[in-house]
Amino acid sequence: MLYASIALFVLAATLGATILITWLRKKNAPKAVVYSHGLLAVSGLLVLLYYAFTHPAAYPKLAIGLFIAAALGGIYMFLTSGPDKAKPIPIAGLHALLAVSGLVTLLVYVFG
Repeated sequence: MLYASIALFVLAATLGATILITWLRKKNAPKAVVYSHGLLAVSGLLVLLYYAFTHPAAYPKLAIGLFIAAALGGIYMFLTSGPDKAKPIPIAGLHALLAVSGLVTLLVYVFG
């Protein structure tokens, strides 16, 4: 289950990097990429939360907290940015930093 969560987060991170690079080039990211990024990230978080509920004695608490914080930033960006609006690059950077920190924390938990 943890491996599935990691795989989903890695795929989401790849699409997230694509979105950020597109934004830095002052272009709009394709909607399919934006929606796929969100769906993969939410799926990874749900799998991780399911693992936490089925293993209450030992689960990656810090990674879950970081992913939830990243998700809140992602939801904010999704709701406030659009094709005709300015891109929230600083928030996107913080979102990415939180998500990558969560992924590294999860990797250390699983493989460390």
